[in-house]
Amino acid sequence: MKNELFRRVLSWGSTLGLLLFFPIYDSLTSLGARLGFTLFVLALLGAAGILRYFPSKKEEKDGNLTISSVLGIIALGIYFLRIYLEESALQKGGAAPVWISPVREFLLVILVLFVLGNFFLGMLREWERESLSAQSSLKSSKQGMIRDFLLGTGILLLIVVLANYIATIRNHNFDLSSHGQFSFSLEAKKLLKQIPEGEVDVVAFYPRPLENAPASDKASSLSLRRIRPDLEILLGQLASIRASYKVRFINADVELDELTEFGQVSNGTVLVRFKKKGAAVTDKAPEQKISVKDKSDLEEFERKFVQAVVNVTTKERKIYFTESNGERYSQVFQNLPNERLNRLTSGLAFLNFKVSALGFKEGWPPKVPDDTDILVIAGPTVPFGPEARLAVLDFVKKKNGKVMITVEPKGGESFDWLLEEAGYRFVKTGFSQIPSQPGVIVTKAFRKHPIEETLSKKDLGVVFPYAGYFEAKTPEGGQKQFDAFPLLDSGGDAYLDPNQNGKQDPGEEKKNVPVALVLQTFVKGRNSPADMIPGAPPIPSVPNPTEGEERGRVVIYSGTSWLTDQYLPFAANYELASASATWMHQSVSLPSIPPRKEEIQSVSLTDGQKRAVWILGMFVFPGLIAGLGSIYVIRRRRIGRKDED
Repeated sequence: MKNELFRRVLSWGSTLGLLLFFPIYDSLTSLGARLGFTLFVLALLGAAGILRYFPSKKEEKDGNLTISSVLGIIALGIYFLRIYLEESALQKGGAAPVWISPVREFLLVILVLFVLGNFFLGMLREWERESLSAQSSLKSSKQGMIRDFLLGTGILLLIVVLANYIATIRNHNFDLSSHGQFSFSLEAKKLLKQIPEGEVDVVAFYPRPLENAPASDKASSLSLRRIRPDLEILLGQLASIRASYKVRFINADVELDELTEFGQVSNGTVLVRFKKKGAAVTDKAPEQKISVKDKSDLEEFERKFVQAVVNVTTKERKIYFTESNGERYSQVFQNLPNERLNRLTSGLAFLNFKVSALGFKEGWPPKVPDDTDILVIAGPTVPFGPEARLAVLDFVKKKNGKVMITVEPKGGESFDWLLEEAGYRFVKTGFSQIPSQPGVIVTKAFRKHPIEETLSKKDLGVVFPYAGYFEAKTPEGGQKQFDAFPLLDSGGDAYLDPNQNGKQDPGEEKKNVPVALVLQTFVKGRNSPADMIPGAPPIPSVPNPTEGEERGRVVIYSGTSWLTDQYLPFAANYELASASATWMHQSVSLPSIPPRKEEIQSVSLTDGQKRAVWILGMFVFPGLIAGLGSIYVIRRRRIGRKDED
C-alpha cells in the first residue's frame, strides 16, 4: 500500500512539476535557484520513468509512465534551447540569422504539444489504475473512487488557478501578428533588460475605451481611446522582460487626484520615470515624456520608449556650460530673465544630467575637465583664444568628446576655426518670415536624422530667432577632419533680412540654407566622399546608425536665442535642445529598432474570380453540405431497416 501511494505521488508530482516549471523558473532571479529547481524537476521526471521497470506484484510494466517522462524531459530541453537561441540573437543584434525567429516559434509549438502529451498520458495512467481497482472491488471502493475523483478535481482546479495567477503576474503574451506589431523586438528587449537596479515607473495617460469625453474634446478623445488597448498589450509585456517595470494607466481628465505627483500633464502622454535603488523619497527622479496621440505615432513608439528608458536609467552624466567668453550661461545674463538658460538647465536635470559651470575658477581654458560628458558653448560674445580652440578640438578628436554649440550672430565668435575642418563657414546675417516679427522664423525643414526622429512636435516647427546660416566651403588643403550633415534648414518661406526691418527689400531673396549642422569625427579607414576628389565641394553624408560612442560629435546651431527662457517653451524648441543632448550618448543599438508600420495586404480579383467565389459561396458549398447530409440520413435509414428485419 505504501509503495502504491509513493508511486502515485511521484507520478502526479512529475506531471505537476513540469506544468509549474515554466512560470516558477521565469520568476526566479538567482542562477543557483534556477539550477536547483531545474535539477529537482528533472529528478522527478526521471524517477517517474524509472518506476516502469519496478512494477508492483499486481501491476504490469506501465509504458505510458516512461513515455510521459521522456516527453517531459524533451520539453525541458526544448525550453532551454529556445532560451539559448534568444540569447544568441540578442548578442549578435542586427547580425543574427533570420532563421532564429521562425525556429523559436516552431519549437514553442513542439514544446506545448510535448507538455500536453505528458499531462494527458499522466491522466490516462491514473484512469487505468482506477479502472483496475474498480473491477476488483467495485462495491467496496465505489464511494472511495468518487471521493478521490472529487478531491483530485479540486486539487487540479487549484493548480490551474495558481498557474494562471503566476502567468498573469509574469504577463507573457504571444504576438500572433505577422510583423510583431504588439511585442518588443529582440534589440528592444536587450536594451530594456540592461537597466541598473531600481524601479522604472511607466505611466500612460489615456481614457478608457467606454469613458465619456467632454463635448469639446470628443474627436481627440476617440483617437486616444483607440490607442489605449494597443498600448496596454505592448506595455503589459514589460513585467515579463524585467520585474522592475511598473505600468499603470491614468485618465488625466477624470482621475485628477492621481495627478499631484506628475504636475501638468494631459492625455496622450506616456511618462517614463526611474527611481534609483536606495534613493530617498524626496530625491528628484529623472523622467521623460513621450507623446502618442494617434495610431501613426505607434509606429515610432517602440524606439522612442526605449530611448526614454535609456535616457532616464543611464548613470548621471556631467554637462559643463562654458562661461568665460560672455556665454548665455555666464553671470552677465542671469539678471536678464528673457536671455538666461534656466529652463534649459532645469530640463536637462530631469534627463539625468548634472549641470555645472566651466569658467576661470574651474581652470578653463586651456583644459576640458576629464569628467565631462557633454560640453555646451551657448552663444559666446568674445572670440575664443588659441588655447580654448585647441582644447575643444582635442576634446572632440582625441577623446571622442561631445560638444553642443550655438553661435551668437551679434558676437565675435563665429566658430569658423571648427567649421572649416568640416567644409563649412558661418555667415552673419538675419532672417525674417513675417513682417510684424522681424528676425524671427519658424522652420520645419528637418533633415532625416536620429535627433529629428525623437521629436513629437516637429510638425509645429522650431522658433528660430536672430540667426545666421552655414555655407559650404572647400577646406584648406582639400582634407576634412569632420563629417558634416545638415540637421535643420531655414525653410522656403524665410528670406534674408540683414537690416532686420521685417521687409523683403530688393536683393533680399528667399533662401533655404542650413541653420544647424551635425559634425562627427571620421571612423578609422573611412573618408568623406568629398575627400576623394581634391577641390570638390563638400558632400553631406548620411548619418550611419551603426556608429556611436567611438566618434566625437558636435551639434552646432547658427543662433542662440531659441534656447533662452523667452523662446524655449515655444513649439519644438525644448524637444530639439533635449534631443540634441541625449543623442550625444545615444546607444548604438537604438537605430536598429525598426518602425512598426502596420501593413494591410490587399488582394485584387478579376471579374471571373469574383464570379467564381460568388458561385462557390452561394451554390457549391451549400449544395455539397446538403448532399452529404442527405447521403448520411439515407444510409442511417437503410441500416435501421436492416436491423429491424
